[in-house]
Amino acid sequence: RPFVTLTYAQSLDGKISGIGGKQLRLSCEESMIMTHRLRTYHDGIMVGIGTIINDDPRLTESKINQPQPIILDSELRFPLSAKLLTSNECKSPWIFTSHNCDNEKRKILEQLGAKVIPIDSDQIGQLSLTHLLSILHIQPFSINHLMVEGGARIIQSFLKNELIDLLIVTTAPVFVGPEAISAT
Repeated sequence: RPFVTLTYAQSLDGKISGIGGKQLRLSCEESMIMTHRLRTYHDGIMVGIGTIINDDPRLTESKINQPQPIILDSELRFPLSAKLLTSNECKSPWIFTSHNCDNEKRKILEQLGAKVIPIDSDQIGQLSLTHLLSILHIQPFSINHLMVEGGARIIQSFLKNELIDLLIVTTAPVFVGPEAISAT
């Protein structure tokens, strides 16, 4: 499997996003520079569909190496207007989904440049991270170093399944409150 770096920013009370997944700015300028620098050492950047829907990131490193955006989306909810599909500044995403995904939506996403890859699910119906990591490491994907940036469900799954080689947590000096979403 690839070497996996899990990185995220949290508040002092361990929260990574606001109520309902609302985006919080927890990273300072220096932290953002570090994150972009870290991206240059990785072949791929993984986030879940919640991050795509809530934050609409481009998942780029602006100057040097452009890592491959890798999205986990078991129900194929990927928005057709997402920056990963519409921006010329980023690579087209690889979207990993379940075998019973919506084939019409899959065709549309592929016409827009995404690569949609159905994979096995685990015992509780989530995409199998073990299976995903084993196929990411081989041809045609060849991901040797993977940076996982969240959201909460992916962070929790990687921690629970002990699939992390390096953990980097940045803590912002703020309290968000009990209603917000925590990393663990």
